[in-house]
Amino acid sequence: MVHFGEIIEDWTGWCPKKQRVQKASGTDFLRREMSMKMQLRTRSRTTGTAAIILVLVLASALVGMRLDFADHRSQDWLFFVNDSKGVEGYQWLADNTESDATVLAWWDYADGIEKIGHRGVVINEASWRIKNTIAGYTDPRKPWHKIEYALWYPFESDEKVKDVAHFFVSDNATSAKEIAQKYGADYVLVTSDDIHKYYAVVIAAEENVSDYIAIPNNISSGISDMGPYLKKQTILTSMANGDDIEGFSKEFDNGRMRIYKLV
Repeated sequence: MVHFGEIIEDWTGWCPKKQRVQKASGTDFLRREMSMKMQLRTRSRTTGTAAIILVLVLASALVGMRLDFADHRSQDWLFFVNDSKGVEGYQWLADNTESDATVLAWWDYADGIEKIGHRGVVINEASWRIKNTIAGYTDPRKPWHKIEYALWYPFESDEKVKDVAHFFVSDNATSAKEIAQKYGADYVLVTSDDIHKYYAVVIAAEENVSDYIAIPNNISSGISDMGPYLKKQTILTSMANGDDIEGFSKEFDNGRMRIYKLV
């Protein structure tokens, strides 16, 4: 018996039964497609949430590190104000030098010269080249300080620090004075403790340390007295000892801090 649907299909090529199957297949396809889209949206939301959490964690860590770095830097300032001999020297600068005077000194005296002495300096900070001579940078208890210094420490230019270092390691007063004049320096400030910074200064000058310091290989701890190991008499060693130097007039000496004027 021929069914009515078969006759219609034979005449027109259209079959209601097949259409229902095709319609059902299309519905399944749409359902699967919607399911996939929902899965993608869920994954996208999950990824987005994870990214936001990661950003918040990193931001929180950076804020904490920034506060830690600021606190570390403030401790450096406390060192200046608690150093009575140093404060006396910086105050002498404020009271006895021209208001526009510039002082050549190693970088770690810059805060005292500027904030207490109210005078300009040639260099304010260490350079990237000598970062390993900065106590805070190499503190083994706080290895994250290296990240903090890389992000926020205002490193001085290598060239300028190198020139200042060359001033101090020079064994010729005339050439040293030329370096000071190059940067418009009117005064030079040193302390008797600067002998212990000799190694860092020589490194900054890019000189051979063994030409300036003779350190026995069997020394395992720090050296309390660098004097016996010095191989050269330089501007730094002479000024740190309070010696008279041609071309410079010693204007202030309290037994620890010495201030020379270019003449």
